[in-house]
Amino acid sequence: MLDRKTFFDTLKGISKSPQSWTMSFYNEKIAKTLLGADAIPSDITPPKEFTYGGSDPKDWEVKAKFAERGGMAAVPVGYGANMSFGHGGPGEFAEKTIESSENVRITQYETGVYKKVCYDPHFYHYYDYPIQSPEEFNRSILPDPDDPLRYKNLKEEVEYHKNRDRVTFTNLMGFFASIHYFIYQFDLFLMDLILKPEETMHIIECVGQYNLRVASHLLEAGVDVICFCDDLGSENSLLISPVLCKSIFIPWHKKLADLCHSHGAILHMHSHGNINPIMNDLYACGIDILNPLDPNEGMDMATLSRQYGDRLTFAGGLDKFFFNWDTEHQREALRSLASAMNKGYFFMDSGGIPENVTVEQWEAFKELKAELIQQ
Repeated sequence: MLDRKTFFDTLKGISKSPQSWTMSFYNEKIAKTLLGADAIPSDITPPKEFTYGGSDPKDWEVKAKFAERGGMAAVPVGYGANMSFGHGGPGEFAEKTIESSENVRITQYETGVYKKVCYDPHFYHYYDYPIQSPEEFNRSILPDPDDPLRYKNLKEEVEYHKNRDRVTFTNLMGFFASIHYFIYQFDLFLMDLILKPEETMHIIECVGQYNLRVASHLLEAGVDVICFCDDLGSENSLLISPVLCKSIFIPWHKKLADLCHSHGAILHMHSHGNINPIMNDLYACGIDILNPLDPNEGMDMATLSRQYGDRLTFAGGLDKFFFNWDTEHQREALRSLASAMNKGYFFMDSGGIPENVTVEQWEAFKELKAELIQQ
């Protein structure tokens, strides 16, 4: 975990050294194995009832320990914000556990959608969405973004960490991803962007306005960084046409970036896939940090840094198969990335630390990063 000066110097280009920001862990079991039980906050899995606001004060130092041992640049704040970049916390719909066993956990979100998570092998999917067509959508599906209960004690939690020279972050739902995660089945949503544009745009507008209201409250609590996930790409291309992406979703990203900047905060975006066709637009709309830039998906982080690095900082650069490689292969990949980059950046995994990573492999990975950071 970084002190505030080092973090912001990295973004400003003052520091040329790489830093570390782990995206996530596949599940709480691998996090506990690698980080130790004393670094696992009590809200790492969803509770039995919807819970809101800041983290339990007993977890504040635990989350700092989680961030430190987990190789994260900042500390997560808010109830449920910890294990996964862009997910959990007061900026996302609340989630509760319906049932759980050794290998399966079933949860439900405020919108009504269910999620099934399997541990071995790692797998999850969403099902029983609240609507099957855009005509069924009603604003009442969304909770009240201005309910003060959602942000209770968050400001105190943020101030606690800032007073200890830590950078704080919390998560916000994406404008594209939140719809197919929590409201409307992915394939139907994609089809209706074309077949029923007016009705679908109404959903996007409602979710977009909801997100901006939530973001306003997070920023008023003093959060330094808002992290959000909007996976817009597949391995070879965008999930939707560049025209749709630029006309529908990029404007929302710009509104969010402008809102963050008006509070002196940072916007950190996650988007998997080959998003090269919209890089100019993401740069122009004011994104501050972008991840994960997976080379296996056609994203050359060093080249992109030379093109956009004057005000955009990158996190990632690791192949999605990185943790299947031996230590020497990993070392060569990290060294090659470090030598090619022209400014400070963050080492970040492409999609989480897998459940098959051993303590020895994790420690070796940490040592490799530390070696390059010190250089």
